[in-house]
Amino acid sequence: MLARTTIVGLIGGATALIHGVGGQLTGIQAMNQTSLAASPRLELLATWHMITIHLGYLAYQVWRLEQHPQPLDQARLIVGQYLAYSLLWLGLNLLAGQLWLAPQWLLLAALAGLTWWATPRKNQRIQGVHQ
Repeated sequence: MLARTTIVGLIGGATALIHGVGGQLTGIQAMNQTSLAASPRLELLATWHMITIHLGYLAYQVWRLEQHPQPLDQARLIVGQYLAYSLLWLGLNLLAGQLWLAPQWLLLAALAGLTWWATPRKNQRIQGVHQ
């Protein structure tokens, strides 16, 4: 049976892959067909794929949580990043007046929740109990 961290890491990795490939085929290709100058196009392309790399790295970090010396602390950092991205997307959707215009916020929030669910707790200290 696969560990929870492996399952969530694979989901995160698939998300990064979809972001990179799917975004290139849809958003980036559409942007390249506009009259936008080359410099901003290059900046947007680089930023898009920097986020793809970061999503892949987060997935890797989730997969490696069981080997991390402080898995809860590491998970908090990962969850915080997923939630920050999710809140950004949610806020932009709400500003546009359409909650489901770009539902990426939902997937990112789900990744935050799944990461917390998958976090190993064997090293967790119980408050008030002396060992």
